[in-house]
Amino acid sequence: MVIPMKLKVMLRNIRYFLPILFKVNPIIIVTIFISAIFNSLSSLIWVYFPKLIIEELMGEKNIDVLARIVIIFVLAVFILRVLSTASSNIQYYFTRKADFKIDEMFNEKITSIDYFHLEDPKFNDKLSYAKKCLEEYSNGIYSLTYSIREVIQNIITIAGVVGIILFSQEYWLIGVTIIGVVLNTIIYGRFQKIQEEYNVTNVRFSRRQWYFNNSIMNFRSQKNLRLYDARGLIDDISNNENRVVFSRRKKTSIKMMRLDTFNNIFSFFVIQLITIIILVYSIYYHNSTIAVFTMLYSAIQTLNDSTSGLIYSIKKYYQDCVYQDNFINLMEMETVFKDGTTPIDHIDSVEFKNVSFKYPRTEEYILKNISFKLSDKKKISLVGLNGSGKTTLVKLLCRFFEVKEGEILVNGININNYKYDEYIKQMAIIFQDYKIISFNIKSNVAIIDDNREKLYDTFQRAQVLDKVLSLPDKENTYINKWFDKSGIEFSGGEMQKFSLARGLYKDSDLIILDEPTSALDPIAESEIYYHFKDVVGEKLTLFISHRLSSCIFSDQILVIDGNEIVEKGSHKDLMKNKNGLYYKMFTKQAEYYKS
Repeated sequence: MVIPMKLKVMLRNIRYFLPILFKVNPIIIVTIFISAIFNSLSSLIWVYFPKLIIEELMGEKNIDVLARIVIIFVLAVFILRVLSTASSNIQYYFTRKADFKIDEMFNEKITSIDYFHLEDPKFNDKLSYAKKCLEEYSNGIYSLTYSIREVIQNIITIAGVVGIILFSQEYWLIGVTIIGVVLNTIIYGRFQKIQEEYNVTNVRFSRRQWYFNNSIMNFRSQKNLRLYDARGLIDDISNNENRVVFSRRKKTSIKMMRLDTFNNIFSFFVIQLITIIILVYSIYYHNSTIAVFTMLYSAIQTLNDSTSGLIYSIKKYYQDCVYQDNFINLMEMETVFKDGTTPIDHIDSVEFKNVSFKYPRTEEYILKNISFKLSDKKKISLVGLNGSGKTTLVKLLCRFFEVKEGEILVNGININNYKYDEYIKQMAIIFQDYKIISFNIKSNVAIIDDNREKLYDTFQRAQVLDKVLSLPDKENTYINKWFDKSGIEFSGGEMQKFSLARGLYKDSDLIILDEPTSALDPIAESEIYYHFKDVVGEKLTLFISHRLSSCIFSDQILVIDGNEIVEKGSHKDLMKNKNGLYYKMFTKQAEYYKS
């Protein structure tokens, strides 16, 4: 059987999100049904009870009967409303819990997705759009619970009202309703199409606006914005973006306003007028009573609203599904790098064999035929000019990008064969663009476990223990004031030492330091390197640095230039070659320190 595309999209959405609701709490499905039934009964009561009241008022006018009808009517409406509100609140509570669950799933997906995607602006647009599709354009998982409730509620209401109309034998009322519903369906479809076109083409603008707003709110950015009077820079760019967005939004709003005007004129004037004329005709020629007129008029309004509501909820849910499909596609996106099966519990050696690499969608090689080996717990320094591919080597070793030319071996085995979680545990890497989160010091350093003795040992080795002990809250002191007004704004050097401590705390077999002392003053830097064996211990270590102080303490130096390794050897050996790149770099830096 061929399933229509729209139905496929909705079924996929239900299959993805419904299990999440059940996992949070199955009672939410019960509350959806209860809320729908109560809301429907409330609508039907408002159709039928006013007829009974009017008949009594225009008939025998028995006060006791009239009082009973009014009391029953009021109590019924009150009880149904209370029960409906209670079930809706329960439904909303569990739906919000499901929202949080989806946020957890999304965050987990982002932290496990292939890293190379995160450096791709197109993927970041896709990521931003998927999140907006779920949270802004479709009301998230609430659209599923709302749609289920609305469909059930409207079906019950339609069945009840049609029964009243058929019992009254005024069949033409159903025909008038169908005309209005068909028109509303066409107009709403056009509304959806206009809105979707706007949302799809607005992704890049929205992401840029988020970046500008975040830059304005970030207190670190505010220092530079105020010092260099750079507020105008962001304001100008942001205002230009706003002008484009508002111009496009204006065109969209005009289109929607025209449609809405036509819809109001036809639906809320022509259809209403036709309905009243036919009802008056029915009273005049069929001797219908005012009570019946009131009931039938209320019935057709309820039928029109419920039928339109049913179609609207289905079409709206379909549109939500179309948006949310982007989110589901992202969540179900498979990784390019397949996890290996080989276990690993230590690293003895790292070898690059004829590795060449260029970033996705580029033609320029960052690395070309790179070969070298690290082993025997040696200290190796990798040096070179800016843009020579040093940090790229580390990314490849981390399996952030796929090596398609050559291979990287750890303990003689291709790194792709290892179980990734076990593999990455064996290395501690301090990147030059290290990030310290606005939590307390301990949370930034002791991530893998909570061992105070080990924590203080790493503080000591990273030469930041005295600073930590001088603080009133010690390691529980918050870094900056995002979450705690008593937080401390540490210097760049101190932040880098915390980053070093984090790498040391991991206690892995391989430690890689990418510009580990770039924020330190020369004296602090020399202290780190002078006591380096005490700092790092007997571990296989790779330094990447522009400042060549680390090279003096290294067992071997690799010099990379123009995407190739051009020199290898110890500091003493390389300094003998006065025409070599290393000699030129080292002597040039030494001049600055001498002067």
